[in-house]
Amino acid sequence: MNVITLKLPDDLNAALKEVSRKRGLSKSAVVREALEQSLLSHGVVAGAAERWAAQWQGSLKLPEASEVEATDRRLAHLLAKHVR
Repeated sequence: MNVITLKLPDDLNAALKEVSRKRGLSKSAVVREALEQSLLSHGVVAGAAERWAAQWQGSLKLPEASEVEATDRRLAHLLAKHVR
């Protein structure tokens, strides 16, 4: 992992410390999360899991619950209840 140095105004640093303490995370973890969310809002996928998932977006098609109902009732139930 790369190390960067960052200058923050006092109020932003205080807010970062508070969120870090409340969530039980390091300041670095909070900043990484915020940066990933900011990049994602600009259409940039930064996290490894997100990059991996993005490559499959639109590639997989789940069957409709009605298509599997006759052969597998449990799968039909799961599809109907949990897949939107």
